[in-house]
Amino acid sequence: MGEQVKILIVDDDIRRYAKLTDAFENAGIERSSVKIVPCANDARDALSLENYDLLIVDLLLSLWPEHDPDLQHSIDLLFEITEGDSLKKPAHIIGITGDLEFSSDAIKSFESYTWQVVEYSESEDSWVNQILLCVEYLVSKQKESGKGDVSQSVVDIAIICALRSPEYDQVIALNWNWGPPKPIDEVTFIQEGHFFSNSKKIKVCASYTSRMGMVSTALKAASIINFMRPKVVAMCGICAGVRGKTDMGDVLFADPVWDFQSGKRVKDSDNASFSIAPHQLQANNSIRSHVEQLRDDRGAFTELASKYQRAPRIPNLIIGPVASGSAVLADGEVVEDIKKQHRELIGVEMEVYGLFAAVDNSSTPKPKVFALKSVCDFADPDKSDNNQMFAAYTSAQTLGLLLERFGDRLTRD
Repeated sequence: MGEQVKILIVDDDIRRYAKLTDAFENAGIERSSVKIVPCANDARDALSLENYDLLIVDLLLSLWPEHDPDLQHSIDLLFEITEGDSLKKPAHIIGITGDLEFSSDAIKSFESYTWQVVEYSESEDSWVNQILLCVEYLVSKQKESGKGDVSQSVVDIAIICALRSPEYDQVIALNWNWGPPKPIDEVTFIQEGHFFSNSKKIKVCASYTSRMGMVSTALKAASIINFMRPKVVAMCGICAGVRGKTDMGDVLFADPVWDFQSGKRVKDSDNASFSIAPHQLQANNSIRSHVEQLRDDRGAFTELASKYQRAPRIPNLIIGPVASGSAVLADGEVVEDIKKQHRELIGVEMEVYGLFAAVDNSSTPKPKVFALKSVCDFADPDKSDNNQMFAAYTSAQTLGLLLERFGDRLTRD
């Protein structure tokens, strides 16, 4: 590997990094390229003077070596690096913790910037291997003059979720031989896996966005399409359903999709109004036809519900128009206004149009695209988060049913 890769580790317990630095040396990275400092202020000093390719920072960090550690110090350091201009920004940042539950607040801050957090273990080496994957990417990027070699690693299917929990967690719960998280560029981590569809091995990758919304989804999708060149791009997760047409846990296949807030404000001599100009995008026709076949298999959905502890009902798979917007809705009247844009509306959410737009604007060959989102509320004042887990489960499990049953066909060129 390239000896020019420079690594900064921030942790007051330097002894636990002997295994990691040995692994770096075995991979060709000289010990002189790795600097270890014990506290947040020493990290600031190092980052103000030198550019580092990788920063590894303990989430429970002290401000000075003689002070007690506190999660807030790592959060403050992360904020200063990402939002300020006084420190040189590392190409990648990895947080490390020995207690995921205790460090949950700091983990949320790291993940909001799409940085990875690994769990330290004295008895296992998985955390070392995860960090080495990141270093391998940095080295390959230098060797290829910034292009990276992961662009050659084509997958069949890419899955994008808007939320780490519960949406992404339910996708990773699918029995698809998932590997550890790895970077494909400076801000995008993916997990790769594989499954079999009618004896054909299907390669898959999955990721989630740092923030909800169409813009964040479009940027994430564009990055994954550019580097991984998938044949199919999919989104699954949770959404609001239209009352009377859907029920809790129902899985919605979005077709068509549009931005219900697209248009312009016009004004005449007396009044101002908003002129709606929605641009509809379609799901892939081949995928839709296979969804129609799956929809009619009630036995599959009965079995799906039976595997969920105290499932409230057996979900339906519903095909129809879904509108995307830039804000979470809790106003039933707004949904009634959106229904005026398409009388067959079945759902409202925040990301799918961004996904479809990213695919529509990608280079040839464009991947096939679709989205499955499950109903967790009805976008009204009575909404609650109690149904999110069941909805995320039905969405991910339906995705699994579809791809395992028909993936060999859907990934054909």
